[in-house]
Amino acid sequence: MEYQALYRAFRPQAFQDVVGQKHVTKTLRNAIIRDKESHAYLFNGPRGTGKTSIAKIFAKALNCRFSSEGEPCNECDLCISITEGSANDMIEIDAASNNGVDEIRNLREKVKYAPSEMRYKVYIIDEVHMLTTGAFNALLKTLEEPPGHAVFILATTEPHKIPATIISRTQRFDFKAIELNEIVERLKYVADSESIEHEEDAIEYIARTSEGGMRDALSIMDQVIAYSNDVITLDDAVMITGGIKSEELDSWLKLIEQKDSREAFIMYHRFIDEGKDPTRLIHELVYHIRDIILMKHSGEADENVAFYHTEDKVLYEMIDVLNDAMVMMRFSVNTSVHLEVVIVKLIQVLNRHDRISEAPAVDLSHIEQKLTELEKRLSSQPQSAPAAEEKPQPASADTKGFSLRQIEKVLDRANKEDLVKLKDAWPKVYQHVEEKGYHSLRSLIRDSEPVAASDTHVLLKFQNDLHSDLINKDEKKREELEGLIPSIIDKEVKVVGVPDSSWLQVRHDYIQEKKAGKDKQEGASDEKKPSEVAKEIFGNDIVETR
Repeated sequence: MEYQALYRAFRPQAFQDVVGQKHVTKTLRNAIIRDKESHAYLFNGPRGTGKTSIAKIFAKALNCRFSSEGEPCNECDLCISITEGSANDMIEIDAASNNGVDEIRNLREKVKYAPSEMRYKVYIIDEVHMLTTGAFNALLKTLEEPPGHAVFILATTEPHKIPATIISRTQRFDFKAIELNEIVERLKYVADSESIEHEEDAIEYIARTSEGGMRDALSIMDQVIAYSNDVITLDDAVMITGGIKSEELDSWLKLIEQKDSREAFIMYHRFIDEGKDPTRLIHELVYHIRDIILMKHSGEADENVAFYHTEDKVLYEMIDVLNDAMVMMRFSVNTSVHLEVVIVKLIQVLNRHDRISEAPAVDLSHIEQKLTELEKRLSSQPQSAPAAEEKPQPASADTKGFSLRQIEKVLDRANKEDLVKLKDAWPKVYQHVEEKGYHSLRSLIRDSEPVAASDTHVLLKFQNDLHSDLINKDEKKREELEGLIPSIIDKEVKVVGVPDSSWLQVRHDYIQEKKAGKDKQEGASDEKKPSEVAKEIFGNDIVETR
């Protein structure tokens, strides 16, 4: 008999043989036991996680004459015919090459005929997201009102490309990436079944390289066996996958830790000359730094490992640099250049944090000494008689991060029309800041709200006192905001900030001051109440008369 690839020879033939996906197999078995099968299913998930295999097992379990507890017997003629792919009533369609309307119309014509041998006709449509819009529309009516003898199983890796009208007519099962330990156990079982010697590290490396796909893991293992003459070693697995051993990776990272860019470049180009894949190297770096962080916190790390004495926040920043590089490399022709830049960026991250940590500390001892002397001098002076009580002076508002004089300038000329116009347009101002890419300004005005406006000024209330202080004192941020507002409300205005914690008191004091000024005016026949003055400035929706 001719040789079969491992992923075909060890394809599961019963639900109990499936690695992972217990949430799927248990649900399907219970449906068969209780005779509550649906007419259509959608299997979606990463490649190599068992979608087609489970679909075929389900087809056997539905039609097996001697099934037990929802499992097929795999011995009757129907089970054997489905396993061999010769069953007339199980139709497997590759939607990638049969994605037109005509193919689906042909399916609709044939589905109404009863099965010739089995209880159910089972249609497995693989890569169903490749169907055209017309083909989906043709399939829609069949899924909505199928004959009682038909079961549809749709398999895909990209469910977001399937119309919602199709998904709503199916039972959806989300397949997950298989866990590392489950893949390792399956690979060991396959190696033992084939009487193949193997190293534990090699099996774990192959499992990690497969990234949750059992089919990929078996394919890599098959390739390593062919290369190494029926002995699976770590060196051969690394050679086949284009990866790098952890010892070499650690030596490379030590050169980066020592900021020896020349030697790091030489070692990197040696990897490339050996046929290593730059994309694979990026993945290995991310995993290795992740392992260093985990080992440090679990107390298992060796002090001789790279970045053992580096702070976690530096390692997090390095992982961010590597993740950004992975995204860029997906759309790049020359991926090797990106990894060269990454080496420089990682060293720059280390240099930046070194400069921060090496900044000289400020010596405050002389100030503390002077304060101590002053306290002694005050304590030695005789207590004087209590002076007449003086009315405490209010703290200057300028020390609180805002200026009363500036706020009064806004309120003196404030009007309701400008305030309403600016409030309506304020979300557009925030959106305009985002489009311009002013990230720090966006964070600054996120909690802001216009509370007063005139032809020349606008008063912004901030939930955070610090943000109010920054907008008043940071000319650059204030000018950026003042430069964006005219494009929204067609007016050039000056921005003044006030913290939310002080705004009610400031507004109350201003109204009382205006009221006192009005009382001093003689012969004013059209004098207004304070509440009316407040409503003219701030609007009816803000001022409440008590």
